Amino acid sequence: MNCAKRILSGALVLTLLTGALTGCESKPAADDMAYKLTGIARDTTLMTVNGQKVTTEEYLFWLNQSIAMQKQYGNLADDAAWETETDGKTAAQYVKDDAMETLKYYYVIASKAKEYGVEAMTEDQATDLNDQIDSIAQTMESQNMTLQQYLDMQAISEQGFRDMMGKLNYAPSNLMTKLSEDGGPLVPTDEEMDAFLEAEGLHQVKHILLSTRRETGETNEYGYPVYEDFSEEEAAQVKAKADALVAEIRAASDPAALFDEKMNELSEDGRDENGDLAAPDGYLVYEGASFDADFLAAALALEEGEISDPVKTQFGYHIIMSVDPDTEETRSYFPNYKMNQLVEQWVAEADVKVEADRFVSIDPKDFSEKLTAVQDEYIAQAQAQASASPSVDPSAQVSVQPETSDTPVESPVPTTES
Repeated sequence: MNCAKRILSGALVLTLLTGALTGCESKPAADDMAYKLTGIARDTTLMTVNGQKVTTEEYLFWLNQSIAMQKQYGNLADDAAWETETDGKTAAQYVKDDAMETLKYYYVIASKAKEYGVEAMTEDQATDLNDQIDSIAQTMESQNMTLQQYLDMQAISEQGFRDMMGKLNYAPSNLMTKLSEDGGPLVPTDEEMDAFLEAEGLHQVKHILLSTRRETGETNEYGYPVYEDFSEEEAAQVKAKADALVAEIRAASDPAALFDEKMNELSEDGRDENGDLAAPDGYLVYEGASFDADFLAAALALEEGEISDPVKTQFGYHIIMSVDPDTEETRSYFPNYKMNQLVEQWVAEADVKVEADRFVSIDPKDFSEKLTAVQDEYIAQAQAQASASPSVDPSAQVSVQPETSDTPVESPVPTTES
């Protein structure tokens, strides 16, 4: 189950202005890739989010990312694909809007960080970013390219790249740290935890496994043991033992305590090298979790404190007890869950103004073709230099896309369960 989502579809207060954000424009710099690709200088304001100016090069950076993602999915394969409509929107319009929505998202978080007095980037983070950029420069040098060429291929300047990486990688986590302080909105009350657990359908269960299979002494191609099932008579004996164990636990004065005792003594679930259960506190379960289907269905059907009848799976018979899901683990997921709710609200309330003429003038297909030509030219130059140098592999692939996170807020619950 993946409960995280980028909240990009809120009803923003979006105002298209004609000329209102224009101001005075300076002559574009010689290395202004945004101007070369679109005719708009890189530091020109394209839009504002809560009063923060968003430059053309920041928008083009994300437009490039959106186009690259669509091409990775096999879209935008030819000229006609740009005009293909889905839900009344062409592919060209989709990538333009997607880039704008991404910018809104990060700028809303950045504006809230400023509102809460949070540094967009600490000194240590600035040092970390410098190290990352130095690493990129070294990688490019090893491929007969420069850092400037790498940035050109993203349609962004070094300062623009630094600013964008700060908003992308540091501002969200810094804001979450601030909001996670005592009394902050990311610290849940008991009532908020109850609502979170119910909303996400999270359950915690322990189980006693009585196996109905044995190792053969052989291993499969991956090195794991091969098992064989018990005979029907042997399996029936295990079932009888499980039935008796359920009756004993339910009849105890403290069923939960006896369950734990029997689990630690008898369960044939995974154990560590010392013989201790690998998961003594049980497992977090929810719809779609990666468990045996019969086990999962039985676990989700239990009320807290309830003990199941023996449940048969390929592994054997399970006796399952549902316990309080308000654990250290589930509390660690709450901040991301709550942060998504806050961001959804902030985006819905954001004041976004777009310089209409400039935005409309950007043709994503033309931009992509020109940027691809730049990328191809730089790569060809690098490969030509590599061919002349025996120390460099001329067939080495040059990555033209930076590593970026799709969302600063990770999933509040795991997608799989081990």
